[in-house]
Amino acid sequence: MSVCGMRMGEVVYTALPYAVLTLKSVSNAVMMVMLQSTLDSVHGVNPITLVVYQQLAASSVLVPLALLFDQGRRKPSLQIILWAFLIGLLQITVPELLLTASLQYITASVQSVGLNTIPVAVFVLAVLAGREKFARCSAYGQAKLLGVFTSVIGAIFVVVASNSDRTSAFNGFWLGVLFVAAAVILISASNLFVERVAIEYPSDLTLSAMMCSFGMIQTVIVAAIMVRDLSSWKIHTDTLELPVILFGGMLVTGVFYYGQNWCIHTRGPVFGAVFSPLVVVFSFLFEILFFKSETNIKCVIGAVLVVGGLYLLLWAKTRDHKEEIALIDDSGTLENSSTEPLVVQSIA
Repeated sequence: MSVCGMRMGEVVYTALPYAVLTLKSVSNAVMMVMLQSTLDSVHGVNPITLVVYQQLAASSVLVPLALLFDQGRRKPSLQIILWAFLIGLLQITVPELLLTASLQYITASVQSVGLNTIPVAVFVLAVLAGREKFARCSAYGQAKLLGVFTSVIGAIFVVVASNSDRTSAFNGFWLGVLFVAAAVILISASNLFVERVAIEYPSDLTLSAMMCSFGMIQTVIVAAIMVRDLSSWKIHTDTLELPVILFGGMLVTGVFYYGQNWCIHTRGPVFGAVFSPLVVVFSFLFEILFFKSETNIKCVIGAVLVVGGLYLLLWAKTRDHKEEIALIDDSGTLENSSTEPLVVQSIA
């Protein structure tokens, strides 16, 4: 391969995680708006059955992809399988059920602001677990901390400015907030587990397929226990149910779930979480474009804070990544904050 071709490959490989996580944020924003519209329909859609159908759609995408394109994978050990089962429970089954149910009490924008606390939770957990570099007295350490909190504050600013009148009228508002808070804690913890397991089993596509398949099985069991009315399983074609199932399952929970796990494996759990504030920005933009919501200066300021904080954190993370690449050039492996070496994929 020519030098020019190798440099182009490096550029693409470096930019790919940014593109994947940005597109994931866009798809999540679209998904939340569609899902809220579906749950608010006159048919009274059951949120548990929606999650089951989404998991079926996601598994139908990831499992064939893993069988076709992950030929070099090794057979997973029993320990890896058990980890995949646990992560499927913590990252997919319980959070999906909680987040879907919460939209019966709060808006998609309010949910998105709750999800924007994930970077803070992941950052704190990663630092405590020794999986994230954080030097309090260094400029880069302060930039990480400031970037995370600036993004979260900006996201809260957007939601408060655009939804203050509507959220106060919702019955069960705090129940919805509690659902989201529990989901945030589970997702944040599972992000660290994904990185840990990927070190031992680096076949990201197969690992994602296993997690998604276990999540599907778990949601089917939960639905079989809790949803006895057969009419709740009917898909209404006059609503957005079918698009929600296909889009949310195949793309959001399927393709982008694998993409997120790959980003966590290659760039760490904090990098995989810092893009979530963009969901608020995209949700805000979609409301303007499709629902003709009125704009105000507070929302614009909040959006600027979200993006500014995100790029501040990414700037600090880029410095860490350059140091990691330098270590790889010297030894071929990267010694992570823990005692186990993190093997980073080479650029073809």
